[in-house]
Amino acid sequence: MNTDHSDRTVDKSAQLLQENQIDPSVDEGLRLLTAFKKIMVPSDRRLLIELAERLAS
Repeated sequence: MNTDHSDRTVDKSAQLLQENQIDPSVDEGLRLLTAFKKIMVPSDRRLLIELAERLAS
């Protein structure tokens, strides 16, 4: 994954959130999705999903 593209996506998301006064939890969710896309090992992704499920309950 090209980090320049990822950084631009985060910057654009931050700008949209700021302009539209979006809830900060949406911002955190977008950051998590961006970070999740950078994880290449499927077992690491699964571990992160399991942790998120435990935290959500």
